[in-house]
Amino acid sequence: MNGVRFAISIPQFVVDGTFDPAGFRAYLARAEALGFGSAWTGEQVLGSMPHLGPIETMTYAAACTERLRLGCMLFVTPLHSPVHLAKSLSTLDQLSRGRIEVGVGTGGRFRMFSAFGVDPDSLVARFTEGCG
Repeated sequence: MNGVRFAISIPQFVVDGTFDPAGFRAYLARAEALGFGSAWTGEQVLGSMPHLGPIETMTYAAACTERLRLGCMLFVTPLHSPVHLAKSLSTLDQLSRGRIEVGVGTGGRFRMFSAFGVDPDSLVARFTEGCG
């Protein structure tokens, strides 16, 4: 494919706690109309702002779009069951007709791994196991 392809962030923050489906669909329709090649989410499980989950957000985005590739910048795989994450992503890949892109990583030592019952010293081993 020739030329530069541009990406856009998919809105995931719900500041007042109320999701706006029409606004979300309009945002993605406009991104497709403007020629963006892909739209991306991030994974933020814990935080001070209401943040929609990446898989659920990409699934809704897949239903609202026809050609945009959809991705998550980074799944912190040590926080996930490898089998469940693989199943969710393969299902989403089917629902989107092959438009999914995914980044994976360990998340770094400064995340709140204790909230998930994950030993920070096992990050690399858990990451490697999840990719295998």
